[in-house]
Amino acid sequence: MAKKDFDPRKFQSYFEKVADTNVKAFEAQTRYFQSLLKRNAALMSEITANRVSKLKDLAASRDLSTAIKSTSESNHHTKEKMQQLYEENLAAWEELQTELKELYAIDNDIISQMQKSTKGLVASAKSRIKDMAPKKKAGEAAPKPAKVKPATTKSVAARPAAKKAAPRKAPASKAET
Repeated sequence: MAKKDFDPRKFQSYFEKVADTNVKAFEAQTRYFQSLLKRNAALMSEITANRVSKLKDLAASRDLSTAIKSTSESNHHTKEKMQQLYEENLAAWEELQTELKELYAIDNDIISQMQKSTKGLVASAKSRIKDMAPKKKAGEAAPKPAKVKPATTKSVAARPAAKKAAPRKAPASKAET
């Protein structure tokens, strides 16, 4: 008997790898979003505390130039922190993308083995189907499919007609009673 190309362990190995990859991808995405939330929440908390402190200083200031200078410093500090957060989030996003690309790299060896096995199965199935088809003798034409006759009106006419319902009496109006 010829060696079979189909080996269920190849498919099992492939599906185990896919499942493992999906778990690792989910874990990587979870880590990314947890750290993103932590970074954003920490900065918003820091900015809020800084803004409250500066507003208290602003209320206690005695002249307009000190208030403007304090507000300007606070705005500059907030802008720097937001830029830093943006850069950290961007770096984390790129790191996640790199990790996901590595996880989802296709194992070409497994794919080619599966394709080879699948092609072998398809070829085998086609061969078996061909063997099961009736063989025609030399010089003999293939059998023609039987024609289906359309329904005749005889069968429709043979059915009894439905009985007509008796006409309904109109309800008596209040004026007539």
